[in-house]
Amino acid sequence: MSALPQTAVELRRAVAEARAGWSRQGWLALAAVAVVALVPFLSLPGVRLDALANTLYLALAATALGLTVGSAGLPSLGTGAFMAIGAFTSALLVARSGWPVEPAALAGAAAALVAGLLSGGVVRLRRAFVAVSTWLLAWLVWLFLLAFPSVSGGSQGLILPQKTLLGLDATPTVHFEVALALVVLTALAIAAARRGAPGLELSALRQAPALATSLGVGLASRRLAAFAATATLAGLAGALAVQLQAVADPNAYDPFLSFKLLVAVLLGGAAATLGPAAGIAVLGLISLVSGPFARLLHLPLERFDTAVAAILLVFVLALGGEGIVPWVLARLRSKERPKRSPAVPAAPAAPAAPPPREPVLRAAGLRKTFGGVVAVDGLALELARGETTALIGPNGSGKTTALRLISGASRLDSGLVELGGNDVTERTTAERVRLGIARTLQTTSAFTELTALENVLVGRGVRRPFAGLVRTALATPRARREAEAAETAALQALAVVGLERAADTPVPELTSSQRRLVALAAALATEPDVLLVDELAAGAGADELGGLAAVVDRIRERGVALLVVEHNLRLVRRVADRVVVLAAGATVAEGSVAEVAASGVVQRAYLGTQRL
Repeated sequence: MSALPQTAVELRRAVAEARAGWSRQGWLALAAVAVVALVPFLSLPGVRLDALANTLYLALAATALGLTVGSAGLPSLGTGAFMAIGAFTSALLVARSGWPVEPAALAGAAAALVAGLLSGGVVRLRRAFVAVSTWLLAWLVWLFLLAFPSVSGGSQGLILPQKTLLGLDATPTVHFEVALALVVLTALAIAAARRGAPGLELSALRQAPALATSLGVGLASRRLAAFAATATLAGLAGALAVQLQAVADPNAYDPFLSFKLLVAVLLGGAAATLGPAAGIAVLGLISLVSGPFARLLHLPLERFDTAVAAILLVFVLALGGEGIVPWVLARLRSKERPKRSPAVPAAPAAPAAPPPREPVLRAAGLRKTFGGVVAVDGLALELARGETTALIGPNGSGKTTALRLISGASRLDSGLVELGGNDVTERTTAERVRLGIARTLQTTSAFTELTALENVLVGRGVRRPFAGLVRTALATPRARREAEAAETAALQALAVVGLERAADTPVPELTSSQRRLVALAAALATEPDVLLVDELAAGAGADELGGLAAVVDRIRERGVALLVVEHNLRLVRRVADRVVVLAAGATVAEGSVAEVAASGVVQRAYLGTQRL
C-alpha cells in the first residue's frame, strides 16, 4: 500500500478510536475550551486581553513543567530561565535581524532545547540537588542578561517592532487564541504521554528508581527527555510572550518567575495535566487583589505576589501537596472501578514440547568485595533453558549480591558473565534486560501508585521501540499499535502468574504475595531468557506455596532459565532442578535437591534442623 492510502487508513482508524473513547467529560472539556476561546469577542468590562494572553503563555510553560515535576518528580526551579532564553533569542532575531515572528519563536524554542540538553545532567541528581541546581541556573541566566546590555537592551530592554502572527496582525486577540491553542495541544500531548510508556516509566522512576532500572528503564534518558520537553515548551512560551509585550525586559525574567511557575504547578496539582494551568489561574486571581491589599497594609508591591505564592506553597505542602485539581477530581470520580473485558485466556497455552535444556548463561569467577568484606568469591554458575536453579545459603552469604552482579546492578571486581555465548560483563543493567536478563528485587516489589497492569507495562517498555516521548504524545500509528500489543503481552504475563483478573487493581489493594507476583510478571514481560528471582516466597503462607510453585513451573515451561534465591526450603524442594549452596560468598555444594540434602556439611552448617 502506498503512503497516501496508508495515511488515509490510519487517519480513519485514529478517528474511530477517538470516537470510541469519547465521553461526556470530553464534550465538557470541548465546551469549556470553546467558551474560553470566545472571551476576546465578548467585550467584558475590565478585562485586559494582553494580560489574559500573557497568563495563557505562563500556563503553557507551567503545563510543560508539570511533566517534569509531576511525572518525573523533579522539582525544577529553572523554567523561567528557559522562558528567558526563548524570549531573548526571539527578540534579538526580530529586533536586529528582521525575522518574522514564527521562525523567531521556533528558534527561541530550539535555543531553550539546547540549554535544556546542556543542563540536563541535573536529572541524575537527587531531588533536593535538582532544585538547587536549577535555581542556580535561573539566577545565572538573569545575571547574564543584566551583565550584558548588548544582549538584553539594558535598562530599556529590546523594543520590538509590530509584526504579524500566522498571517494576521499580532494583536492581543490573536496572541490569546494562539496561546489557548498551544495550551490545549500541550495538555493533550502530555496527557497522552502520561498514559503511555513515557509517563508510566517516569512515574516508576519517581517511586522506586532501583526497581524501575532493574526492568530496563533508562533513568537518564527518560528524565532528560521530560526535562528537555519542558525547556522547549517554556522557550516557545517565552518567545511568543515577548512578542505580545513588544519589549524584552530582563526584569520580567528574574528567578522569582521560576519560583512562581513551580508554585503554580504544586498549587494546581502536579499529578493532574490541567493542574499547572489551574494554578496559574489562581495566582492570576490573587494578583488582581494583591495590589489593593498591599497598599492597604503599606507593603511594597514588587515582591508581594511572590510572598503570597510562597505562603500558598507552604499551605499546599502542609495539606499533603495534592493540589486543587487532584483534590476536586478525587471527589468527583466514581469509586466503582471499571470492569475490563478479558483480552486473553485465563492461562496462556504451554509449549507443545519442552524446549531443549541448552546453556544460556554462564558466570565464571565472579568476585565482589565491599571494603575488606568478601561478598562473592569465585562464584561459577551455568543456567540452562527450561531449568530452575535454586541459590540458597544463610543470610549474608552473598546470594543477592550474586544476582546483582549477573544483572549488572553492581560492577564485578573480577569474573565473566556470558549470555548466549556473548560476553555481557561490561553491559549496563538496561542493556542486559534488552539482551534477555531480568531480575526481581528482594525488597521493593511493585510501584504502589500504579495498578497491577501498569506495573507490568513498565517492564514491557523495554520491548517497545516506538514508545518515545514524541511518538507517544503525537499518538502515531506505530505507537498506537505497539501500545495495544504491549497491553496484550502484559495481560498474558499477568495470566502466567495467575493475576489476570487483578489487572486494574491498584497495588496497595494487593497482598504482599500478590505484589511479588506482579513484580514477577513485570520481569516476565521483558521477554527474558534468564530470570533472576529474589525471595519469591517471602511473607507467603504454607497454603500459598503450591500456587507459587505452579507459577515457577509455568515460567520454566516457556523455556526461561530461572535462578531463584530462596529461604523457603519447601518451595526449593518443589521447584528446583539444581541447587547451589553459598557460604561467605563461595560455593560449598551443588547438585540436585537429593544430592544437596544428603550433604552432611550442608545439613550441619547451613540447614540446621531444616531438611530439603
